[in-house]
Amino acid sequence: MEVALSIRIGHFSSIDHLILGCALPCYIQRKGSSTNTDVITFSMHSWEQLDKGLSSGDINAAFMDIAQAIYLFDKGVTISMLMFTHRAGSRIIVSEQIQKLTDFKGKSVLIPHRFSIQHILVHRLLNAGKLKIAGLGKSGKSVYIESVPCALMPEMVNSDPDCDIAAFICPAPFGDAGVEENGFKHLLISRDLWKNHPGSVFVVHQNLLKTKKESLALIVGCLVDSARQLDQYMSSPDTAEKDIKSIAASFLNLSGEQAQRALKTSGITYSPEFLVPDMEILNIVLDYMHTTMAAMPAGTDLSGFIRPEFIHTALSEK
Repeated sequence: MEVALSIRIGHFSSIDHLILGCALPCYIQRKGSSTNTDVITFSMHSWEQLDKGLSSGDINAAFMDIAQAIYLFDKGVTISMLMFTHRAGSRIIVSEQIQKLTDFKGKSVLIPHRFSIQHILVHRLLNAGKLKIAGLGKSGKSVYIESVPCALMPEMVNSDPDCDIAAFICPAPFGDAGVEENGFKHLLISRDLWKNHPGSVFVVHQNLLKTKKESLALIVGCLVDSARQLDQYMSSPDTAEKDIKSIAASFLNLSGEQAQRALKTSGITYSPEFLVPDMEILNIVLDYMHTTMAAMPAGTDLSGFIRPEFIHTALSEK
Protein backbone atom coordinates (compact mmCIF):
# COMPACT_ATOMS: atom_id res chain seq x y z
CA MET A 1 0.00 0.00 0.00
CA GLU A 2 1.35 3.38 -1.00
CA VAL A 3 1.79 5.71 1.97
CA ALA A 4 0.09 9.06 1.46
CA LEU A 5 2.50 11.93 1.96
CA SER A 6 -0.24 14.50 2.36
CA ILE A 7 -3.91 14.82 3.20
CA ARG A 8 -5.44 16.35 0.07
CA ILE A 9 -8.87 17.76 0.90
CA GLY A 10 -11.36 18.77 -1.79
CA HIS A 11 -14.02 21.32 -0.85
CA PHE A 12 -16.32 24.02 -2.25
CA SER A 13 -16.19 27.79 -1.87
CA SER A 14 -19.37 27.88 0.17
CA ILE A 15 -20.13 28.95 3.70
CA ASP A 16 -20.68 25.25 4.51
CA HIS A 17 -16.93 24.76 4.31
CA LEU A 18 -15.73 27.92 6.07
CA ILE A 19 -14.95 25.74 9.06
CA LEU A 20 -12.10 24.16 7.08
CA GLY A 21 -10.56 27.55 6.32
CA CYS A 22 -10.75 28.43 10.01
CA ALA A 23 -9.14 25.14 11.02
CA LEU A 24 -6.09 25.34 8.75
CA PRO A 25 -4.16 28.05 10.67
CA CYS A 26 -4.89 26.16 13.89
CA TYR A 27 -3.59 22.93 12.36
CA ILE A 28 -0.39 24.52 11.05
CA GLN A 29 0.28 26.15 14.41
CA ARG A 30 -0.26 22.95 16.40
CA LYS A 31 1.65 20.87 13.88
CA GLY A 32 4.59 23.20 14.31
CA SER A 33 5.33 23.67 10.61
CA SER A 34 4.47 27.03 9.09
CA THR A 35 5.92 26.31 5.64
CA ASN A 36 5.56 22.56 5.04
CA THR A 37 2.11 21.35 6.06
CA ASP A 38 0.85 17.88 5.17
CA VAL A 39 -2.71 19.18 4.62
CA ILE A 40 -3.45 20.64 1.19
CA THR A 41 -6.87 21.96 0.17
CA PHE A 42 -8.37 22.10 -3.31
CA SER A 43 -11.38 24.23 -4.19
CA MET A 44 -13.67 22.28 -6.52
CA HIS A 45 -16.23 23.69 -8.94
CA SER A 46 -18.80 20.89 -9.05
CA TRP A 47 -19.99 17.75 -7.29
CA GLU A 48 -18.80 15.73 -10.31
CA GLN A 49 -15.27 17.12 -9.99
CA LEU A 50 -15.21 16.19 -6.31
CA ASP A 51 -16.56 12.72 -7.06
CA LYS A 52 -13.96 12.13 -9.78
CA GLY A 53 -11.08 13.44 -7.67
CA LEU A 54 -11.95 11.24 -4.70
CA SER A 55 -12.58 8.15 -6.83
CA SER A 56 -9.32 8.57 -8.79
CA GLY A 57 -7.17 9.39 -5.76
CA ASP A 58 -6.24 12.89 -6.92
CA ILE A 59 -7.64 13.90 -3.55
CA ASN A 60 -7.82 11.52 -0.59
CA ALA A 61 -10.20 13.47 1.62
CA ALA A 62 -13.16 15.75 1.07
CA PHE A 63 -15.81 17.99 2.49
CA MET A 64 -18.76 16.61 0.57
CA ASP A 65 -22.52 16.16 0.75
CA ILE A 66 -23.64 13.32 3.00
CA ALA A 67 -25.84 11.82 0.27
CA GLN A 68 -22.96 11.83 -2.21
CA ALA A 69 -20.63 10.28 0.36
CA ILE A 70 -23.10 7.46 1.02
CA TYR A 71 -23.46 6.89 -2.72
CA LEU A 72 -19.68 6.68 -3.26
CA PHE A 73 -19.25 4.34 -0.29
CA ASP A 74 -21.97 2.09 -1.71
CA LYS A 75 -20.16 2.13 -5.09
CA GLY A 76 -17.06 0.75 -3.40
CA VAL A 77 -14.97 3.89 -2.88
CA THR A 78 -13.11 3.12 0.35
CA ILE A 79 -13.93 6.21 2.39
CA SER A 80 -14.92 6.78 5.99
CA MET A 81 -16.83 9.66 7.53
CA LEU A 82 -15.14 11.37 10.47
CA MET A 83 -17.70 14.09 11.23
CA PHE A 84 -20.43 16.37 10.00
CA THR A 85 -18.97 19.78 9.11
CA HIS A 86 -22.14 21.80 9.80
CA ARG A 87 -25.92 21.48 9.90
CA ALA A 88 -28.44 23.24 7.64
CA GLY A 89 -27.30 26.30 5.65
CA SER A 90 -29.04 26.23 2.24
CA ARG A 91 -31.70 28.55 0.83
CA ILE A 92 -34.49 27.97 -1.66
CA ILE A 93 -34.69 30.90 -4.06
CA VAL A 94 -37.77 31.23 -6.27
CA SER A 95 -38.97 33.27 -9.20
CA GLU A 96 -41.19 36.20 -8.27
CA GLN A 97 -43.85 34.53 -10.44
CA ILE A 98 -44.12 31.74 -7.88
CA GLN A 99 -46.86 32.58 -5.39
CA LYS A 100 -47.78 29.05 -4.29
CA LEU A 101 -46.38 25.55 -4.65
CA THR A 102 -48.71 24.65 -7.50
CA ASP A 103 -46.97 27.36 -9.55
CA PHE A 104 -44.01 24.96 -9.83
CA LYS A 105 -45.98 22.82 -12.30
CA GLY A 106 -44.33 22.58 -15.70
CA LYS A 107 -41.16 24.30 -14.50
CA SER A 108 -37.70 23.25 -13.35
CA VAL A 109 -35.96 23.33 -9.99
CA LEU A 110 -32.15 23.45 -9.96
CA ILE A 111 -30.23 21.35 -7.45
CA PRO A 112 -26.44 20.92 -7.05
CA HIS A 113 -26.39 17.15 -7.63
CA ARG A 114 -28.70 14.17 -7.80
CA PHE A 115 -27.04 12.76 -4.68
CA SER A 116 -27.33 15.81 -2.47
CA ILE A 117 -29.23 16.74 0.65
CA GLN A 118 -30.67 19.64 -1.37
CA HIS A 119 -32.34 17.11 -3.67
CA ILE A 120 -33.96 15.45 -0.66
CA LEU A 121 -35.14 18.83 0.66
CA VAL A 122 -36.66 19.84 -2.69
CA HIS A 123 -38.30 16.43 -2.87
CA ARG A 124 -39.84 17.01 0.56
CA LEU A 125 -41.06 20.46 -0.45
CA LEU A 126 -42.71 19.24 -3.64
CA ASN A 127 -44.23 16.22 -1.92
CA ALA A 128 -45.73 18.56 0.68
CA GLY A 129 -47.52 20.28 -2.18
CA LYS A 130 -48.51 16.89 -3.65
CA LEU A 131 -46.64 17.76 -6.83
CA LYS A 132 -45.46 14.99 -9.12
CA ILE A 133 -41.82 14.94 -10.10
CA ALA A 134 -40.54 14.08 -13.56
CA GLY A 135 -38.24 11.10 -13.82
CA LEU A 136 -39.75 8.96 -11.08
CA GLY A 137 -42.00 6.87 -13.29
CA LYS A 138 -45.21 8.62 -12.29
CA SER A 139 -48.01 9.73 -14.53
CA GLY A 140 -48.73 13.41 -14.94
CA LYS A 141 -45.10 14.46 -14.47
CA SER A 142 -45.02 18.15 -13.78
CA VAL A 143 -41.88 19.38 -12.01
CA TYR A 144 -38.42 18.84 -13.48
CA ILE A 145 -35.32 18.63 -11.34
CA GLU A 146 -32.00 19.54 -12.96
CA SER A 147 -28.51 19.10 -11.53
CA VAL A 148 -26.42 22.26 -12.01
CA PRO A 149 -23.19 23.40 -10.29
CA CYS A 150 -24.07 26.01 -7.67
CA ALA A 151 -21.85 28.65 -9.25
CA LEU A 152 -23.77 28.34 -12.54
CA MET A 153 -27.26 28.59 -11.07
CA PRO A 154 -27.48 32.42 -11.09
CA GLU A 155 -26.16 32.45 -14.67
CA MET A 156 -28.82 29.97 -15.79
CA VAL A 157 -31.52 32.01 -14.09
CA ASN A 158 -30.28 35.14 -15.87
CA SER A 159 -30.43 33.41 -19.26
CA ASP A 160 -33.93 31.95 -18.91
CA PRO A 161 -36.09 34.14 -21.17
CA ASP A 162 -39.01 31.70 -21.10
CA CYS A 163 -39.02 31.64 -17.27
CA ASP A 164 -38.81 27.85 -17.21
CA ILE A 165 -36.86 27.86 -13.93
CA ALA A 166 -39.14 28.10 -10.91
CA ALA A 167 -36.47 27.88 -8.21
CA PHE A 168 -33.02 26.78 -7.20
CA ILE A 169 -31.54 25.55 -3.94
CA CYS A 170 -27.92 26.02 -2.93
CA PRO A 171 -25.71 26.77 0.05
CA ALA A 172 -24.75 30.36 0.80
CA PRO A 173 -23.33 32.55 -0.69
CA PHE A 174 -24.43 31.22 -4.10
CA GLY A 175 -27.48 33.12 -5.21
CA ASP A 176 -26.83 36.13 -2.99
CA ALA A 177 -25.65 38.53 -5.66
CA GLY A 178 -28.35 40.19 -7.71
CA VAL A 179 -31.19 37.85 -6.73
CA GLU A 180 -33.77 40.61 -6.43
CA GLU A 181 -32.59 42.38 -9.59
CA ASN A 182 -33.10 39.20 -11.62
CA GLY A 183 -36.69 38.63 -10.57
CA PHE A 184 -36.02 36.07 -7.84
CA LYS A 185 -36.57 36.11 -4.10
CA HIS A 186 -35.64 34.03 -1.06
CA LEU A 187 -38.49 31.66 -0.23
CA LEU A 188 -37.17 29.86 2.83
CA ILE A 189 -34.08 28.43 4.46
CA SER A 190 -33.50 24.70 4.43
CA ARG A 191 -33.89 24.18 8.16
CA ASP A 192 -37.54 25.20 7.70
CA LEU A 193 -37.95 21.92 5.80
CA TRP A 194 -35.82 19.79 8.13
CA LYS A 195 -34.51 21.35 11.32
CA ASN A 196 -30.76 20.87 11.78
CA HIS A 197 -30.63 18.64 8.73
CA PRO A 198 -27.26 17.13 7.77
CA GLY A 199 -25.22 18.73 5.03
CA SER A 200 -21.54 18.20 4.33
CA VAL A 201 -19.35 15.60 5.98
CA PHE A 202 -15.59 15.17 6.29
CA VAL A 203 -14.58 11.91 4.63
CA VAL A 204 -11.15 10.38 4.09
CA HIS A 205 -9.72 7.44 2.19
CA GLN A 206 -9.53 4.60 4.67
CA ASN A 207 -5.78 4.12 4.23
CA LEU A 208 -5.30 7.53 5.89
CA LEU A 209 -6.78 6.10 9.09
CA LYS A 210 -3.52 4.18 9.42
CA THR A 211 -0.93 6.29 7.64
CA LYS A 212 -2.12 9.69 8.91
CA LYS A 213 -3.95 8.84 12.12
CA GLU A 214 -2.25 11.50 14.26
CA SER A 215 -2.71 14.18 11.62
CA LEU A 216 -6.39 13.31 11.25
CA ALA A 217 -6.86 13.52 15.00
CA LEU A 218 -5.23 16.94 14.96
CA ILE A 219 -7.28 18.31 12.06
CA VAL A 220 -10.53 17.05 13.62
CA GLY A 221 -9.56 18.73 16.88
CA CYS A 222 -8.95 21.97 15.00
CA LEU A 223 -12.27 21.63 13.16
CA VAL A 224 -14.08 21.26 16.49
CA ASP A 225 -12.32 24.35 17.85
CA SER A 226 -13.21 26.24 14.67
CA ALA A 227 -16.83 25.15 15.05
CA ARG A 228 -16.87 26.66 18.53
CA GLN A 229 -15.31 29.86 17.19
CA LEU A 230 -17.87 30.16 14.40
CA ASP A 231 -20.73 29.32 16.74
CA GLN A 232 -19.61 32.07 19.10
CA TYR A 233 -19.11 34.53 16.26
CA MET A 234 -22.63 33.96 14.99
CA SER A 235 -24.13 34.64 18.41
CA SER A 236 -21.81 37.59 19.06
CA PRO A 237 -20.41 39.03 15.78
CA ASP A 238 -17.92 41.28 17.57
CA THR A 239 -16.12 38.15 18.74
CA ALA A 240 -13.25 37.23 16.39
CA GLU A 241 -14.89 39.34 13.65
CA LYS A 242 -11.59 40.35 12.07
CA ASP A 243 -10.28 36.78 11.99
CA ILE A 244 -13.45 35.31 10.49
CA LYS A 245 -13.70 37.97 7.80
CA SER A 246 -10.03 37.56 6.90
CA ILE A 247 -10.38 33.78 6.57
CA ALA A 248 -13.57 34.11 4.51
CA ALA A 249 -11.73 36.45 2.15
CA SER A 250 -8.66 34.26 1.71
CA PHE A 251 -10.29 30.82 1.75
CA LEU A 252 -13.67 31.45 0.09
CA ASN A 253 -12.93 34.70 -1.76
CA LEU A 254 -15.79 36.42 0.07
CA SER A 255 -15.87 39.94 1.39
CA GLY A 256 -16.51 40.40 5.10
CA GLU A 257 -20.00 41.65 4.32
CA GLN A 258 -20.75 38.62 2.12
CA ALA A 259 -19.52 36.21 4.77
CA GLN A 260 -21.50 37.88 7.53
CA ARG A 261 -24.66 37.92 5.43
CA ALA A 262 -24.26 34.27 4.48
CA LEU A 263 -23.75 33.21 8.08
CA LYS A 264 -26.66 35.28 9.34
CA THR A 265 -29.25 34.48 6.66
CA SER A 266 -28.61 30.83 5.81
CA GLY A 267 -29.65 29.22 9.08
CA ILE A 268 -26.38 27.30 9.23
CA THR A 269 -25.10 26.00 12.54
CA TYR A 270 -21.68 24.70 13.57
CA SER A 271 -22.64 23.65 17.11
CA PRO A 272 -20.09 20.94 18.00
CA GLU A 273 -22.71 18.57 19.42
CA PHE A 274 -24.29 18.38 15.94
CA LEU A 275 -21.02 17.40 14.25
CA VAL A 276 -20.76 13.88 15.69
CA PRO A 277 -21.57 11.12 13.16
CA ASP A 278 -25.07 9.84 13.77
CA MET A 279 -26.07 6.53 12.20
CA GLU A 280 -29.76 7.27 12.75
CA ILE A 281 -29.52 10.37 10.54
CA LEU A 282 -27.51 8.49 7.91
CA ASN A 283 -30.18 5.82 7.80
CA ILE A 284 -32.89 8.47 7.38
CA VAL A 285 -31.00 9.87 4.37
CA LEU A 286 -30.37 6.40 2.95
CA ASP A 287 -33.97 5.26 3.44
CA TYR A 288 -35.37 8.42 1.82
CA MET A 289 -33.04 8.09 -1.16
CA HIS A 290 -33.99 4.43 -1.62
CA THR A 291 -37.66 4.22 -0.66
CA THR A 292 -39.09 7.61 -1.57
CA MET A 293 -36.76 8.87 -4.30
CA ALA A 294 -35.69 5.53 -5.84
CA ALA A 295 -32.20 6.99 -6.16
CA MET A 296 -30.28 4.30 -4.25
CA PRO A 297 -30.36 0.50 -4.55
CA ALA A 298 -31.72 -1.73 -1.80
CA GLY A 299 -29.30 -3.42 0.55
CA THR A 300 -26.79 -0.60 1.01
CA ASP A 301 -24.63 -1.50 4.01
CA LEU A 302 -23.05 1.39 5.91
CA SER A 303 -20.99 -0.82 8.23
CA GLY A 304 -17.53 0.68 8.56
CA PHE A 305 -18.56 4.00 7.05
CA ILE A 306 -18.47 6.14 10.18
CA ARG A 307 -15.39 6.57 12.37
CA PRO A 308 -16.55 8.77 15.25
CA GLU A 309 -13.60 8.15 17.56
CA PHE A 310 -11.69 11.19 16.30
CA ILE A 311 -14.41 13.70 17.13
CA HIS A 312 -15.31 11.92 20.37
CA THR A 313 -11.71 12.36 21.48
CA ALA A 314 -11.66 16.01 20.39
CA LEU A 315 -14.86 16.77 22.30
CA SER A 316 -13.67 14.96 25.43
CA GLU A 317 -10.51 17.04 25.58
CA LYS A 318 -12.42 20.32 26.07
